[in-house]
Amino acid sequence: MSTPYATDGIVVGAAHLPAAGADVMVNVDPELEERPDLDAGALLAGVRRILTITTAQWRQIVDAIAGDIEEAVGDEAVIETTDLRDDLALRSVVVLPDAVLLSFAAPKQFPDSWIRAQLDEDLEVVEVIVDEKDDDVETVQFASVDDLLDHLSTSDDS
Repeated sequence: MSTPYATDGIVVGAAHLPAAGADVMVNVDPELEERPDLDAGALLAGVRRILTITTAQWRQIVDAIAGDIEEAVGDEAVIETTDLRDDLALRSVVVLPDAVLLSFAAPKQFPDSWIRAQLDEDLEVVEVIVDEKDDDVETVQFASVDDLLDHLSTSDDS
């Protein structure tokens, strides 16, 4: 994980998830208000577990997510024939004490939505939802964490 930083009790940093072939933002949320006795080692183990997942394990997760969505769509006609498994692009990972949340873009099949999946402690898919993207939210990209921190510190001054 790149140089992480803390904000509002959440640790954030960029990391590479080799099994997914993706560079993602990783957020670690200890949920301290709900779990003041939490062991930091458990959170670190959760981060390590998702970042070192094997390609085979990752494929199982992607298959489960695509399967859930395909089941929900059923026999509805689709315009895009690209396999959802090939369209899913991991964008972020959130590690909680007892779960991992994944956020995907699927630009061909769901260009106006995010696909979000919750994994349990064993990295099994528990829930999959498709959220519409909020057009009112401005997306800003930064070249580095330092640039992001500079932006945040100047934004607070205005």
